[in-house]
Amino acid sequence: MLLTRLIRPSSYIGPHIWAVSVSPDGERLAVGSMHQQILLFDIATGEPLPSPGSEEEWVMEALWSPDGRWLASTSFSGQVTIRENDSGDVVYTSTSDDVAYTVAFHPTLPLAAWGSYDGVVRLVDLSTGKDTGQIPAQKGGVLYVTFTPAGDGIVASGEDGTIRRFDLASSSVEVEYVGHEAGVTAVSFSPDGRSMISGGDDATVRVWDAETGALKSTRTPHAGWVNFSTFLPQRDTFLTVGTDNDAFAWDLSELSGPPKRLSAHGDWLMCARPFPDGTRFVTAGKDGTARIWSSDTWEVEKVIDVWASVNDGRLRLPAL
Repeated sequence: MLLTRLIRPSSYIGPHIWAVSVSPDGERLAVGSMHQQILLFDIATGEPLPSPGSEEEWVMEALWSPDGRWLASTSFSGQVTIRENDSGDVVYTSTSDDVAYTVAFHPTLPLAAWGSYDGVVRLVDLSTGKDTGQIPAQKGGVLYVTFTPAGDGIVASGEDGTIRRFDLASSSVEVEYVGHEAGVTAVSFSPDGRSMISGGDDATVRVWDAETGALKSTRTPHAGWVNFSTFLPQRDTFLTVGTDNDAFAWDLSELSGPPKRLSAHGDWLMCARPFPDGTRFVTAGKDGTARIWSSDTWEVEKVIDVWASVNDGRLRLPAL
């Protein structure tokens, strides 16, 4: 991308948070931001923890594996790094020719998948640290990838507005979810695996029959792009965040009514991810803070000032 060459992200830091992820034990927060490291925080105290390592450029995604063994990151330069948590050793690293936005872990196997702006999803055997295959997933860039709850398939969404589910064994397309008119930024399955949600740059939130690809509902609550969407574990509730500074909470049984609006941030929201037990979730965006919410009261329980922990007086680049 020309943008990469023009602004040299490695030369700047800023408040923009791209991604957040809660460790499986619910004790640590990993943050991907306009900074060259995965930033870690103790959730109970809000204090920063030592970073596991540096990246070439901004960290676009930070994600723990379901068992907590690995921590993955992707960068604006296309670099993907997966580290083992106990030792801190890098077990896998690779680079694409453009931005790597997304990485996912298999629910039970030592297997990861990641996608970049070249439209390809790559599979990684974490027991060997080797690539095991590639899936030409999108005509445009891959914006999000995740495994199906049963682990037998991979779902990839992209800049071309499509969502496709691939059989893990054969890499063949099983289901296409057709409806979005612009890039699809995130997808998530309901706890029972029967429904799937998606959000996109066409400002829509869509609910699908996960097995058939049938569109069940389309809503437009956000004033602009929908930047992230995710179900809460063990609940039929999902969250969406976008460019209007608000998060929305939805219930699958009440899609015809208005969602619950959650307003607490001062700038665009980029990500929302749940705690593993579903009792809390965290939101983050362009204001440089991560906010932890109760899933029962819908109130903010804690604010972690991520930007303050890394602002060392260097040039602050305006958030994109």
